[in-house]
Amino acid sequence: MKTKLILLALLCLGSTVQVLAQQQNGVSSILQVYNITTNEAGEEIATETTEVRPGDLIEYRLTYTNNLGNSISQLMPVLPIPIGMEYLLETASPSLEGASLSNTGNTFQRLPLTRQVRQPDGTTVTEEVPGREYRRLRWLVPSLDAGEQVILVARVKVIDN
Repeated sequence: MKTKLILLALLCLGSTVQVLAQQQNGVSSILQVYNITTNEAGEEIATETTEVRPGDLIEYRLTYTNNLGNSISQLMPVLPIPIGMEYLLETASPSLEGASLSNTGNTFQRLPLTRQVRQPDGTTVTEEVPGREYRRLRWLVPSLDAGEQVILVARVKVIDN
């Protein structure tokens, strides 16, 4: 139930982002959520969904459309990753510009996200941050011509807290 609420909250956020984008810069966005399964032949099946369960493989598809009469540049869409979801590293298409461990602010780092960890012997090592700690993903769309659209994709797994 908690995961269903998380997904519904994200869907509402996607709708809010769409309205704000249209009012601010002539770019509209649509967020679609798919449950990815495989059939007997091993082929992936994408089924649009509004409910998820632990263990589900979810694919987010964000479609951004330029509704202006001219091209735009440096569009930087952000996809929030709800708590209870684990971003599956390297599943974003096109490649991500950055990611964040924070739900707020504008702090994004290039991938892979890493951190310094102090070892028991006092030394410090760099370790890669697991996908379950990613909270926001960001793409860079260098340019989008008038009337064109871009589809951004990322996959997450619903985890059991």
